[in-house]
Amino acid sequence: MDLGVSYIPSHLPDHLAADMRHLADIGCTEVLFAIQENHLDTLTGALTYGPAIARDHGLRPYVVIWGYANTFGGGRMSRVMLEHPELWRVARDGSVAPLACLNNPLLGEHFGRITVRCREAGFAGLFIDEPTRQECFCAHCRAAFGGDLRHANPEDVDDFQRATVRAYIADICRRVKAVDPALTTITCLMPIDRDTWPAVAEVDGLDVLGTDPYWLLPFFRMTLGDAVADTQAIKALCDGHGKQSQVWLQGWRIPAGREEEVYAGGRRLAEVGCDSFYTWSYRGGLGTNEASDDPAQVWAAVERLYRELSGRA
Repeated sequence: MDLGVSYIPSHLPDHLAADMRHLADIGCTEVLFAIQENHLDTLTGALTYGPAIARDHGLRPYVVIWGYANTFGGGRMSRVMLEHPELWRVARDGSVAPLACLNNPLLGEHFGRITVRCREAGFAGLFIDEPTRQECFCAHCRAAFGGDLRHANPEDVDDFQRATVRAYIADICRRVKAVDPALTTITCLMPIDRDTWPAVAEVDGLDVLGTDPYWLLPFFRMTLGDAVADTQAIKALCDGHGKQSQVWLQGWRIPAGREEEVYAGGRRLAEVGCDSFYTWSYRGGLGTNEASDDPAQVWAAVERLYRELSGRA
C-alpha cells in the first residue's frame, strides 16, 4: 500500500527539501502537491523544484490544481475566473456566480494547458479533486441536457448532474492522456456522491478512484463504521473495474481532544487494503484556514500511523 499526503508547497527549494525528507522518513512513497494558479505564474518554485526534489527523496510526485477554477474543494483563488467570466455558472434565474461550469469546454481546454506545464515540470500524474454536482443553467448545460433544463423534472435534472460529473472526469482524463499516456489520472469522489461512483469507475482513462470518508466532520454526519464501509465499497468497485483504489484520512479541522481518533480510525481504514492511503493535509493543515485545533497533535497521530504502516515505527 502506497502512503501519501497532500502538500501545499513552498516555492523555496530548501523548504521543499526539508519537507520531502520528512515525508520519506515517516514512510511516504508518494506526495500530492496541492498547487494553485499562482504557483503556475508567480510562485513558480513549486513547479521548478518540487517534483525533482520529491523524486530525489524517493517520492512519486502527483499534483492537484487545488480549487481549480473555483469548482470544488478548498483553495478557491482563481485568476482564470477573473479573466474568463464566460466560464461562470448561470443560476435558474439567470444570475451568475464565479464558479466554473463543468460543461463549458473552455474549462477542459485550460486544464489541458496546465497538464502540459505539470508534465514538463516532472509530475507523475494529475488529481481531480472532489468533482460534484453543479447547479448551472448556462447555454452549454442546456445544450448538453437537450431540453428545457430550467423547467425539467427534478429527477431528470439530478440524472443530468450526475452524468455531468462523469463527463467532466472523462474529458479531463482524455486530455491528460493526450498530453502523455504515462501520466496517472486520479479522482476522489465524496461519500455524498456515492451514486456517481459506478459510472465514474467505468471511465476508460481513469487510473485511480478514491473517496474521502471524513467522519470527523460534523456536517458529513458519519460514523467511523460508515467510513470503513465507504472504503470497502470503493475498493470493491475499483477491483471490479480494474482501477487502483485510494482512501483519504481526515487530518484537517480536527477538533481538540479527538486527535487519537485520527490514528485509531486511520488504522481501521488502512486495514481495508486500498492500493494507496492518503491524508489531507500536511501537518494538520497548519497555517491554513483548514487548520486543526492542535495541528501538532494531529500530525503526531498521522506520523505514528504512517511509521507503523510502513514498518518504520
